[in-house]
Amino acid sequence: MHTLRVEFSQEGSEVLQCLEVPDIKTALVVADINMEHGEARIRDGDSIIARLEKRPGSHAPYWRVS
Repeated sequence: MHTLRVEFSQEGSEVLQCLEVPDIKTALVVADINMEHGEARIRDGDSIIARLEKRPGSHAPYWRVS
């Protein structure tokens, strides 16, 4: 089974956490649940598919995707 990997660290922390996920939708849910603020990467093997940055908003946090 093909899996992706979500890598993230909380803002101000140097500890990198990695979780394997089956698809992009699950990767976004995992990042959202596990991060209050900070950055995450979604990887397919050695390739970075997306970089995510969770930012605080006036009503709710939002994701900047690159």
